[in-house]
Amino acid sequence: MKPLTTSEKEKILSRLFWDVEKRHINMDELLDEKLRTIEDIESRQFFSRLLMSCDWYTLLKLIPAEKLKLILNNAIINSLFPKSLKDKYTYVRNVLSRHPISASR
Repeated sequence: MKPLTTSEKEKILSRLFWDVEKRHINMDELLDEKLRTIEDIESRQFFSRLLMSCDWYTLLKLIPAEKLKLILNNAIINSLFPKSLKDKYTYVRNVLSRHPISASR
């Protein structure tokens, strides 16, 4: 799977976060910051919105595969709606915990 360029990431994230004031920040740095502060409510809301808005393949392109397990934690999954989406990502988390993710996917 071809990774997204920084401008492609910026386009996706600016579309998703149209209601948030944007500073000129590198999208890779923003994602890294949100991953470092994943326990903060703002970071959890950020990833919840990503999970509710992006398809799986876009998520894989936005977020490094090895970091997806961090995002699929109870606090974030429980904030998702509808219930079918919670169930989907609970299932994904269970599968990922049994099978390592290849970075080349």
